[in-house]
Amino acid sequence: MGITVIGITHPGQVGALPGGTNVLVLADDGTYADEFLDTDFRAHQLVVRAHGRGSAFFGVADKARELGAERLLFGGVHDTAASFAAGEDPVLVLGVRPPGGPIVCNAAFLEWLDRWPRPARAYGEDVDHWLAENALREGLRVELVSWRMEPIVSMRRKLTA
Repeated sequence: MGITVIGITHPGQVGALPGGTNVLVLADDGTYADEFLDTDFRAHQLVVRAHGRGSAFFGVADKARELGAERLLFGGVHDTAASFAAGEDPVLVLGVRPPGGPIVCNAAFLEWLDRWPRPARAYGEDVDHWLAENALREGLRVELVSWRMEPIVSMRRKLTA
């Protein structure tokens, strides 16, 4: 099992960790960095500077690609989400729990992400739409998943262009 990068914007988002090597990345403006680094989450821990949801996602995604991560879980995703990002074909999974649900993708999707120019709107709250638009335009697999706060069974819906 490879590296899983788990991106969070607050230390309270850390939940159950999937098996294998986990790297927790706090994407933050510095507000929670000390608290995060002082807590032993039983995983590797890094901090990236971010302002806004899109900025946070890109900071974590860039770190995941740099580390050669097998998958990326972003935004308070539970361990059950890891199974959605398996396989060698690019896949993007978007959570539909507002506001701005979890984002999950695999290494193959991260490679595509690096090819697309990032407009200013993608660095804000619109990152989910930007990701879906680009993925669908390229014919990549996109799934919408509805997670409960404590998931038991996930609902899935595949999007196609």
